Parts: sequence; structure tokens; C-alpha cells
Amino acid sequence: MALATSTVTAMTLAATAISAAASVSQGMAAKKQAGFQAAVAQQQADRERQQADSASQDFRRQQSRVLASRRAAQGASGVDASTGSPLFTSEDFAGEVELNALRIKNGGEVRATRAEQFAALQRASGKNAQTSGFMRAGSSLLKGVSNAYGQ
Repeated sequence: MALATSTVTAMTLAATAISAAASVSQGMAAKKQAGFQAAVAQQQADRERQQADSASQDFRRQQSRVLASRRAAQGASGVDASTGSPLFTSEDFAGEVELNALRIKNGGEVRATRAEQFAALQRASGKNAQTSGFMRAGSSLLKGVSNAYGQ
């Protein structure tokens, strides 16, 4: 009878150890997956910033060509672009161009910040999953030992 009890106890402890190891492994795998997703989100944030910066620079260049074309047309028609209404119109145009370029950059910054927040959430989720795995493993070990020796 003692041999049977020893065998049952050993099997219970082995099953407990396997269950605990599986819990730890699941937690670590979840953390690794969340870390990968966080890295992807951070890359997306960096890409959003780069694209917004490029788009705002492209917009400024394009609008600079438009302004130059306007000035050339004014000059060809004999209008003095350095005084009066033509000057104010050019200044207003330049201000609007800069405002829209900044809006383009801000839109990219907003998207990048959202991606970074998602990355932070994924990292936190991964840490929580790992902690949960350790807790499940500890719980499993305590139950298994209690069952093995409490019989």
C-alpha cells in the first residue's frame, strides 16, 4: 500500500511540476508576443513621423513653386509685388502654407503618439501575462503539493 501511495504522490508531484512549467512557458510566450507587437507599433510610430515630415517638406516645396509662379506672373504684368496688396497677399499665402505644413506634421505626430501608446500597452500586457504565468505556476505547485501530501 505504501508503494502505491508513493507512486501516486510521485505522479501528482510530476504532474504539478509539468503544469507549473507550462504556466511559466505560456506567460513567457505571451510576453514575447506582446514585445514583438510593441516593437512593430514603435516602428509604425517612427514611420508616421518620417512620412509626416516628408509630406510637410514636399508641401512647402510645392507651395513655394506656386508662390514663385504667382510672383513671376505679377512681375510680367507690371505689378510691384513688394508693396501694397500684392505683398500682403504673398504674406498671407506664406502664412497659410506654413500653417498647413504644420498641420501635416501634427497629424503624423498624433498617429505616431497613438502607435507609441499601443506599444506601451503591449509591453505592459506582456509583463502582466508573464506575472500571471508565474502566479499560475505557484498556485499549481501549492495545490499539487497539498494534494500529494494531504491525502
